[in-house]
Amino acid sequence: MIWASGPLTVWTQAKPYSPLAEAVKNLSVWEAKNVKGTVVGFYCPPFVQGLNVPGYHLHFVTEDRQQGGHLLECSLQEGTAQLDPIREFHLVLPAGSDFTRADLAGGRTEELKKIESR
Repeated sequence: MIWASGPLTVWTQAKPYSPLAEAVKNLSVWEAKNVKGTVVGFYCPPFVQGLNVPGYHLHFVTEDRQQGGHLLECSLQEGTAQLDPIREFHLVLPAGSDFTRADLAGGRTEELKKIESR
């Protein structure tokens, strides 16, 4: 059993894409209490900044698959944990001029902290 909360999923966007902070501005936060479900995620070390978000990235889905999404916080009352340490991942970069011209140099640490502390 778990208590979990997180924002709803960001809906598909069209070009020009909004910055993340803008895209999630009006999301409501869901809460699930005393439910069974699955938490999945991964950890990225700080040196991946720019390629991915450093830290833990977790998602939750209820056993009946009716509720879930990005996990902001949770409290496990009973359950089983399994870890699968991996030492590599395969990264495929998008093709095309939109990607090659994108400005990916700036870090988004503060923006992400603000979004996830709502």
